[in-house]
Amino acid sequence: MTIMATFVEEREAHREARREKLSIALEEIIELLKGMGALRVVVFGSFVAGRLRRWSDLDILAVMPPSRSGGEWFRLVNDAVDTDVPADILTFTPEELESARERSSFVRHALRTGRVVHG
Repeated sequence: MTIMATFVEEREAHREARREKLSIALEEIIELLKGMGALRVVVFGSFVAGRLRRWSDLDILAVMPPSRSGGEWFRLVNDAVDTDVPADILTFTPEELESARERSSFVRHALRTGRVVHG
């Protein structure tokens, strides 16, 4: 086997290991969010697009009940998440999400390219 073939094989093995680690963490986070009352959970970014790298993280958008603000939910959710992989979890109430969708191309992109995993 050539050095290049070995490198490609090792890189693919690292990606597959990362995909598995992220999948396990994602399931844990989805269950946590559901337990906190999430109305909808959307996963977006490199995990969904299939462009994983060695240090890829999870990008998650959670629509939470309007009993608290998105900022309050952000603190509660991110304090509760306990995984060994980095996760960027954005939280919005339904009303905040509609407002963000109108003003933020990032939020529109996340909703357009993401995958709904709950709700």
